[in-house]
Amino acid sequence: MIVRASIFALVGCGSVGLDPVQRLDDSAAGPVTIDGVSPSFGPVEGGNAVTIDGTGFEGTITVAFGRGDPVSAVAIDADTISVEAPYSGVEATVDLTVTTDLGSATRENGYAFGDTPPDTGSGNGGDNGGDNGGGSEGVAGLVEFSLLQIACPSCFGLTSELEVTADAAFHEPVSGSWVSWIPSSGSCTTSAATSTPASTYLDAGSYVYLESGSHSIGMVKTSGSGGPGYEASGLDNDDYARTASYSLDISGGPDVAAEIITGAMLTPQGFSDIQPADTLYTTSQSAFAARISRAGQAFSWAPSGGTGQFIILIDAYDGRTGSPIGEGLCAGDDNGAMTVPSSVIGSWPSGSLLAIYFLRYQVETPQFASGATLEAVARVGVLGTGIVQ
Repeated sequence: MIVRASIFALVGCGSVGLDPVQRLDDSAAGPVTIDGVSPSFGPVEGGNAVTIDGTGFEGTITVAFGRGDPVSAVAIDADTISVEAPYSGVEATVDLTVTTDLGSATRENGYAFGDTPPDTGSGNGGDNGGDNGGGSEGVAGLVEFSLLQIACPSCFGLTSELEVTADAAFHEPVSGSWVSWIPSSGSCTTSAATSTPASTYLDAGSYVYLESGSHSIGMVKTSGSGGPGYEASGLDNDDYARTASYSLDISGGPDVAAEIITGAMLTPQGFSDIQPADTLYTTSQSAFAARISRAGQAFSWAPSGGTGQFIILIDAYDGRTGSPIGEGLCAGDDNGAMTVPSSVIGSWPSGSLLAIYFLRYQVETPQFASGATLEAVARVGVLGTGIVQ
């Protein structure tokens, strides 16, 4: 299954060193936008040329009319593309999605197959009579949006200082949770084993989208042993807007109806400081310099005051062989300070190498139209290093 319901997958933010706090504004806008569509309607037989104005039209460009297969577009210039409308066969108003090498953007109700332009004020398309989540209570899906800065990529055999991911899965309602492995606030565990609450996943169409203002993150359907999942590719720092509200737009498929869940996710802010600062040394020659006390280690960060949990995860490795020897996970409020106790660190011998994750972890639980719950996870983090003293 492609969905990662844990913090153990590396996910990234910004350049080496600390990333300043960023807020959603014009400078943080996504690279792909749709500013105009002309004409915005055409015959159900298709075949007419449609011109789309916007930004980010680079590389391979496709346009999807509603749930149909994407069709190739031609760039007229940096801000304009042309595409031939496909066959529809019925009168309908559909979303218009442009995908390029820089990402994707969707204009809701952007094109009408018929004799009149689309009604752009016709709502969010969330009421189509479908039964998302089986029409009952319980958890019926997960969507994750993650960003983590990697202070020393070479320390972990990586080539990038950051990685940004988005993925999702949908299933029949169950009583479990995707985030039950997180300890309660103010406590720690030495076994952060994760499990999924469902083993069979539902088809929600070809795409699902996370959208905030001009940001549109498209997740493409992929195949897994338990059924279809959804995953974005090629994301970078500019795709993740901090302190922003994201809606989840489900295109709709044979198992899950089309729906827009407004305000499904709230992304945390970034970091301006983490202490001990030497956890963030950036090369294999200087890394693993932070001395982490077996008697308990205090950590601090700024800014603080987020509404989600703050998590410190430590993976320990044998200092000679590099073999994993243990892990510890502590959760608390985002109040700027946390001490990882000796009950977590004390069993690791001096000289053990540590991978230390500092994570703001925001979990929202919006509802599908059916009443079932979607668990929406957004996280921002930094991965550093240390050595047990």
